[in-house]
Amino acid sequence: MELDFGRDENPSHGVQYSYDDMVFAPASTAHGTYFDGEQDDVESLSEYQEGGYHPIHIRDYLDNRQRYRVIHKLGHGAFGTVWLCRDHQLGRYVAVKVMTADVSVEKVAELSILKHIDRDNPGARYIALPLDNFEVHGPNGAHQCIVFPLLGQSVSPSLWQRLENPGPVLRKLCHQAVQALNCLHEGNVGHGDFRPANILIKVSGLDSLSEEQLLTLLGHPQPGNVITQDGTDLPSFSPRYLVPAVDMSRLESKYLLEEICLIRFGQAYLTSSPPPDLGTPENYLPPERLIDHQKDKVGLSCDIWALGCTIFEIRLQTPLFHMLYGPDEVLNEMVSFFGKFPEPWWSRWEQRGEYRDEEGRMLRGRMDIDGEQYSIDSVLRGNKSVMRTVDGVLRVVKTMEVPRDEMAVLKELLLRVCAYMPDERLCAGDVLRDRWFR
Repeated sequence: MELDFGRDENPSHGVQYSYDDMVFAPASTAHGTYFDGEQDDVESLSEYQEGGYHPIHIRDYLDNRQRYRVIHKLGHGAFGTVWLCRDHQLGRYVAVKVMTADVSVEKVAELSILKHIDRDNPGARYIALPLDNFEVHGPNGAHQCIVFPLLGQSVSPSLWQRLENPGPVLRKLCHQAVQALNCLHEGNVGHGDFRPANILIKVSGLDSLSEEQLLTLLGHPQPGNVITQDGTDLPSFSPRYLVPAVDMSRLESKYLLEEICLIRFGQAYLTSSPPPDLGTPENYLPPERLIDHQKDKVGLSCDIWALGCTIFEIRLQTPLFHMLYGPDEVLNEMVSFFGKFPEPWWSRWEQRGEYRDEEGRMLRGRMDIDGEQYSIDSVLRGNKSVMRTVDGVLRVVKTMEVPRDEMAVLKELLLRVCAYMPDERLCAGDVLRDRWFR
């Protein structure tokens, strides 16, 4: 079923295939090469070296079978680049993640961790499971390549602008996200970085398009040259150019489905061997990780807290917690929403005196638009608007509000998902049965 879209409302650009934390290209490298183009949204040129990125160019075949032909770039991160490719064997478009050469096949979570989940679980439908994998050899070493379905834009923050009736669709996407997380947890797998940026919309109908037709929709690659400082030939380990990532939110509405797909498993782990820490952005981490991560272990309850943040963000199309200056600001917002931290966390929060008295009352902080103290109620009462100049006058052309009865049920769910004590948080299976989804 296609998403219930009205006409496109000039959707803003959003995070796309960001499989790892974004990195930025320096002006030049120790190898005497530099990127002669826009620095935004291209990988670090200095990472093209032994053990690093594999140099890839448009129209390359990634494998020796000449099956996966590069059409555009989808994204990049610390552990690899991701490419939009045409699968010439099956006649479809796919995303191929090419790992850095220092990542062995045993360290590719999509191959080593996801094999533990049950593919017959209903939630597996909403997880980006590998379609294929192979190894490619190049000047910088051997690179693991993992093939995934091609996906569209992320579920936040601009998706609602394209929906005729956002509420029911966004709630449906939230339910699917919970199903995906429940599938992982039932396989004793923690995602480790569960958030809207890693939840994309599935696409349909693109495979029948020619490469030129698809690029007309998405925009053709706009590469910037890589050159040497002394004008000599480029070394073999360097690409000839770097390609900024395509913006998948440019896809027309008719190609988007009412289904999500969870991506990015670089932080995934088995519950039997949790990592010492998580690379999750701080505004999706639970209080125990922000206050004293040395004393509180990583576990599935961290995913559950992130799930609460994610449900809120998908439905409201804005983050639950905003972090402008650091984790203490997030902790302060948590107290505004859910009350004073229990001991020993309250005493361990070293900067609490800058925000709160010892009773937990705010010393300084945000007020909502009605002049009331910032709270979970004031945030849930908020709405989102699109303003546009019409006949020379700035007007509100689209608004999304949460009905009061739905707001009350969502608040009740958030209070149980974002319980301070990890063992008091609902499990994903319990969240699935919550009345908010009905």
